[in-house]
Amino acid sequence: MPDEPLDLDLDEDEDENDEDEDAYEDDPWIVAYCPVGPELAAQLVEMAELDWTDDDAGRQALTDAGWRSRPLPDDLDGTAYTPAGHVGYGDDCLFLPFAYEYYVHPAGAMAEDFWGTLPGWQRSTDQETDTFNDQLDAVAAQFTTLLGPPDHDVSHDRRPHSNGVWRYRVWRRGSNALVVAPGLDPFSYSQFEHAFIQIRPLPADAPLPPADELPDFFIW
Repeated sequence: MPDEPLDLDLDEDEDENDEDEDAYEDDPWIVAYCPVGPELAAQLVEMAELDWTDDDAGRQALTDAGWRSRPLPDDLDGTAYTPAGHVGYGDDCLFLPFAYEYYVHPAGAMAEDFWGTLPGWQRSTDQETDTFNDQLDAVAAQFTTLLGPPDHDVSHDRRPHSNGVWRYRVWRRGSNALVVAPGLDPFSYSQFEHAFIQIRPLPADAPLPPADELPDFFIW
């Protein structure tokens, strides 16, 4: 049974970000994404059973799955790299972005198309399609096939001048939560958004935090 959707107020920083977006509104939006295939989805389901506060267990699972431990390129500073090209992050968790939505402007947060040029990543500038949310739905569908419907499905309005929402689809896996959701991209100083998978501790008897706390709860 989906949780009740909530509407959230926005802080002043997010209003300023919207003003920045308006200033560059003629720049085309880009969605860069690295697809999550069935094999990777199955690996993540197995990893969702691990104790991610145990660094050795987490590293061993990533090694067994064939993930690289050395960065490519170096300045991404991730903790693990999938064969497909995803960059993983996290302390006491696994945080795996698979899509970024942004525009490129010499004076903006993204002065060049960094994500769209990474090995294994694709890019779309088709304004007639919703590639960002399509990727979120496709990844959630992979986990639904493997695990059934999410245990929590929470949505709320995120930005005042957009028609979209942030939707959190969460599967409880023992003492962990596996989530597919969008969020603010720290590489752009929260001006743009990314879509991610995260595995993080959440005791089986603990409730999911309220919707207005989820952006800070599901962060690396």
